[in-house]
Amino acid sequence: MQTFPWLKSICAAVLLTAVSLQAASAAPAEEAQKFIRDGVDQALTILQETGPEDPARSSRFRGFVDDVIDTRSVALFTLGHYRKGADPALVNAFVQGFKAYATASYESRLGLYGGQTIAVGDAIARSDTDVLVKGTINNKAGEAVADVAFRVLDTPRGMRLFDAQVEGIWLAVEQRNQFGSYLAQHNGDLQALIDFLADETARLRAKSPDVAVNG
Repeated sequence: MQTFPWLKSICAAVLLTAVSLQAASAAPAEEAQKFIRDGVDQALTILQETGPEDPARSSRFRGFVDDVIDTRSVALFTLGHYRKGADPALVNAFVQGFKAYATASYESRLGLYGGQTIAVGDAIARSDTDVLVKGTINNKAGEAVADVAFRVLDTPRGMRLFDAQVEGIWLAVEQRNQFGSYLAQHNGDLQALIDFLADETARLRAKSPDVAVNG
């Protein structure tokens, strides 16, 4: 099945696989559906109204990330067991570095958008604050080409995207595995991962090719 890196980026950032789903609660489910629709529209509007060299694009994508994604919770999740016992100052530095990396990644990869659309489908509420929203990626002809799912949480700052599943892969879980592999290869050195993300952020800002976090 075809890969959609631009969609992975729009979702980008992420947490647990949804299990044992409960019957939907209409209010949070409907709110989560609207949140996903609005988030997709917001990202595509940025693409349509700004060009790759427009300095406003980066600023608007930073706002998009703040509005849509719970970057702190996602960042902490991606650390896995390496967060336990870590220096709080280093953890906070990692969270900030992760946010910068995620923003640059979304901005860069969304440039691969080729006219696909996302049709938002059913929503299943696990609780009043945790909703799974299903959808499909459609091509320009309106034909469904892949299934997607979004995990939306109602946080103190409002609804935020917490995870996304594309082609059967929960993206935060994948990212946690990548970071875990990197840290395992570098003796758990969190500063090394922070520095690596800073380098990758600079590379993305310079419009260089994406590099996987694999050490």
